Amino acid sequence: MAVKTKSIEILDPESGLFVSLTAGGNGAIMLGEDVIAAAPIPAGGLDPLVDGSPLELETEHGSLAVQVASTGEPISFDGPFTGRREASLVEIKGELIDHGERIALDCNGVLHRREEDRPDTPRLSRDATIILADGGLICVASTAPDDRGHHGDEETVAAITHPGGYIEFDEVLLSTEYDAAGRQRRATLELWPATDEVAALHGAGTVVAGCTAKIDGQVVNTALFRWSLDGHLGLGRYEIARPVAVPA
Repeated sequence: MAVKTKSIEILDPESGLFVSLTAGGNGAIMLGEDVIAAAPIPAGGLDPLVDGSPLELETEHGSLAVQVASTGEPISFDGPFTGRREASLVEIKGELIDHGERIALDCNGVLHRREEDRPDTPRLSRDATIILADGGLICVASTAPDDRGHHGDEETVAAITHPGGYIEFDEVLLSTEYDAAGRQRRATLELWPATDEVAALHGAGTVVAGCTAKIDGQVVNTALFRWSLDGHLGLGRYEIARPVAVPA
């Protein structure tokens, strides 16, 4: 089964733009702390989006038009619960128009592709990507085995692709703190590589901005996090989806 485009995120620290779009899930465009567009993305709605293709969206007060180009080696996972998936660091160039103001974009993002043959039953899942300031990309994926799963039951995988190489992690610990409404506000991350030749990574992230949507029996909390891992700084999406019946 081939992988198809599942989601894309765009980060522009200079303007404060954060875009997170997931086919069959949540779509959000945030500028600073303001949500300027949020709507469900239909299943297959991102299928035309591949390396080198344009992305054009209308927002409440303007539009977003960018070109997407992959850079570097993609991260790949293939777990029994997380499924087969890829994540690629991409270069984003284009323009955001908001309230008549034109904002030129020349920034980074992440393009996610997944195998389509996945169960339709909503289940607890957590997905974090960290675009490091020095050019690296860290991806963490965590999925429960069924719709009754809690954090302790999840399969969690992680890897980093970096100008210096590609590293898979043997053991991953992603711990999350929530606010009163059940939205993620802080997280700690510990990554132990499969080889003793590379040191473990430890760090923490805090929320910058976020939004919540209810889609197909799931509550989806999408947030932009600022991370620091052993002195390495980064930004990225941390999204948590859970069946409505599963408490925070």
